Amino acid sequence: MDNGELATKKDLAEMGAILNKDLAEMEARLDAKLDAKLEVLGDRLTELIRDVETRLLTSFHGYGKGQSARMHLLEVSDSTTAQRLAALEERVLNLETYRGPGSH
Repeated sequence: MDNGELATKKDLAEMGAILNKDLAEMEARLDAKLDAKLEVLGDRLTELIRDVETRLLTSFHGYGKGQSARMHLLEVSDSTTAQRLAALEERVLNLETYRGPGSH
């Protein structure tokens, strides 16, 4: 067949078998490479998801701390306002009940 001879059915069958074998080997190598690439991609995606999760949790924690500080400030301010209001009410009560000197 190398010298310009005609190919026989046997030659074609042998060539087909060789090509099928080569094709199967190439598919196996490509599958192995693809599996490796997919594994690397999966690992990278897992790392990215964890990084995003960490950033979100950190942001929510910071937001929660800020809100907690604001609530504390409001509670302290409310407590101070309540004390001042109680003092004013006591003074008004004293003025209302004061009868002056010599009153019985």
